[in-house]
Amino acid sequence: MRVRTTTAAALAVLALALTACSSEDGNEQADTKPSAAVSPASSTAPDDRPADARRYDSAKDIADALAEAGLTTSEPQEETGENYIAKVGGTAYTFTVTDQDGQAPGSAGINMFPNPEALKAWVPLSEQFGGIAVTGDTWAVSLPTTSEAERADSERLAPVVAKALNGTVQQ
Repeated sequence: MRVRTTTAAALAVLALALTACSSEDGNEQADTKPSAAVSPASSTAPDDRPADARRYDSAKDIADALAEAGLTTSEPQEETGENYIAKVGGTAYTFTVTDQDGQAPGSAGINMFPNPEALKAWVPLSEQFGGIAVTGDTWAVSLPTTSEAERADSERLAPVVAKALNGTVQQ
């Protein structure tokens, strides 16, 4: 059992490393460098969310809610390769989101998980790799962190996305 658990954990970490952060050209890479600029944030578990948190059934619903809140988004594109989200029965999407004029500094992701437990297992993996995300019941918006400019923009944008979706910032 211990070998199976260790193997599963290693596979989950490897899968997250491949999907946690994407560069604009679509090559997947993980940002494993710690950032001194990141201050400790509230990391509320998905099942500790406020009772009034909204439920989203698709990546399009999330992108539409962000657009309704005044953010600029691109149409979510489903990722077809193998990744952690797919391995747990969910679906990962790439898109861009920004609240400023011009181009978003990097690609973001919308992860639709099959259940709250799968999302809850993903959160510490994302945090371990320096990810910045906003989570809800079975979804996560993973913001770009592959460069200092992306990280700075994502740290600023995360609370805006959280407010628009009534989600929780995880970092």
